[in-house]
Amino acid sequence: METLWIVLLGLLTAGYFALAGFDYGTALLFRLLGRDDRERTRALGAMTPFVLGNEVWLVAAVGVLFGAFPRLEGELLSGHHTVFVLIVTGLVLFTASVQLRGTNPAWDGPLIAGALAVAIGWGWLAADLTGAPPLLWAAGVVVLFALHGGTFVAWRLPGHAGHRARVLARSLVLPSALFVPAAVLLADPVRHSTPGLVGAAAVLVLVLGAGVTTGRTAFLCTAVACALPIPVVFAAQDVVGPETMAHGTTLSVLTPVVFVVLPLVLLFQFATWWMVRVRHA
Repeated sequence: METLWIVLLGLLTAGYFALAGFDYGTALLFRLLGRDDRERTRALGAMTPFVLGNEVWLVAAVGVLFGAFPRLEGELLSGHHTVFVLIVTGLVLFTASVQLRGTNPAWDGPLIAGALAVAIGWGWLAADLTGAPPLLWAAGVVVLFALHGGTFVAWRLPGHAGHRARVLARSLVLPSALFVPAAVLLADPVRHSTPGLVGAAAVLVLVLGAGVTTGRTAFLCTAVACALPIPVVFAAQDVVGPETMAHGTTLSVLTPVVFVVLPLVLLFQFATWWMVRVRHA
């Protein structure tokens, strides 16, 4: 039963970074994705329909954390209060700006600031958990999300907009590839663990793969690359384990919820992509 909940938390967390990562990355780049406001609005519109569906993964992960891992939740919130304030503030600012931006460029600043705060916050948290320099992780997550966003827009939009996004994304491949080994070498718990080394190598290969492929393949490479770093950190640090979980009786009561929540999350995500009917570049 404990394994089921650990796998579920990992799956939801990975899903959030793989999907919401291109939301934040598109927001970080969108001022560069068009020559005028019309083109930039079109690039932003490629991401907008997916935002709420992608955030569902985070909501579900937080629910699992509070319900099944109360000790871990307490340790994270009490030990990293400032980081979570930054992340939550960024999420609120980003989500509100996406809904209100429309064709009003006055929301461009808050939109970019919100995405930047979220990316920096998750990188800062990873640095705190591994003892690595926060600036390295924060910059790395920002660059990795931006690569993911550029790859998504390149796949989603045809023509000049897609070409511009592809050029931007490929310019971020090398910085993203350099970030991974640097983060590992400066984080002792990750460097000396098999999950850390394997995960770092996998991210490196995926990032480089995104630079030599296009369309759906490149997008899948960056999606998996964004999904791996933080679960790898948690595995290397052995943060998630039976000692952080709720009592067995509590888990027994909560376990049936898994078979309701997870299918709903997957169904919601599938419905979102089906309705939008993503175009292949």
